[in-house]
Amino acid sequence: MAVVLLLGAVACTAQQPRQVRAASSAKPAAPSCGSGTFRWGAVRQETRLTGVSPVVTLGEDDGWTTFRNVPVRTVAASVRANGVGLSRRRAMASLARHLGYDTGDLMAPGEDTAHHPRHHDRIDFDGAGRFVTAEAVKVVDASFAVSCPDGTHYGSVTTWLTGTQGASLSCGADPGGEAWIREAYQLACGPLSPR
Repeated sequence: MAVVLLLGAVACTAQQPRQVRAASSAKPAAPSCGSGTFRWGAVRQETRLTGVSPVVTLGEDDGWTTFRNVPVRTVAASVRANGVGLSRRRAMASLARHLGYDTGDLMAPGEDTAHHPRHHDRIDFDGAGRFVTAEAVKVVDASFAVSCPDGTHYGSVTTWLTGTQGASLSCGADPGGEAWIREAYQLACGPLSPR
């Protein structure tokens, strides 16, 4: 009986240092920077394709037809910072001011295009052919420095402007236009045949 009690005491004693070591190696929380001043670096704004419909073949007299865009890519709004806890709301408000937008013009961190309703376009094309629709959003990628009590920290923001842009295309006709429109054409219709 004495041997069993002695073994139990040794086992408890051996575990205590391990518990202390585990507690002391916990990662400290990132410092908070609630009132830091933002300086904005490179800002890139580009329209990116987010949805495209399947090709619909229409005859001369088919009239109004509904096109349902399906996701091509998802854009997620986020604020990332190196080694500091920031107010994401303040970061977005600062970026909006820097770009001359209203704060409500930029999507808040945590939002993504996958959870926003997709557009269904109802169109009456003139003539027969193979047709497709597409939608896109204007994406903003920006880098920043923020001055905090413990020094300067760096980070980046990805967001997009509220609302979408749309296009309707005819397969076999040069789509011209912006890169997102040409991308939609190639995905839905295939490569444009040389004339």
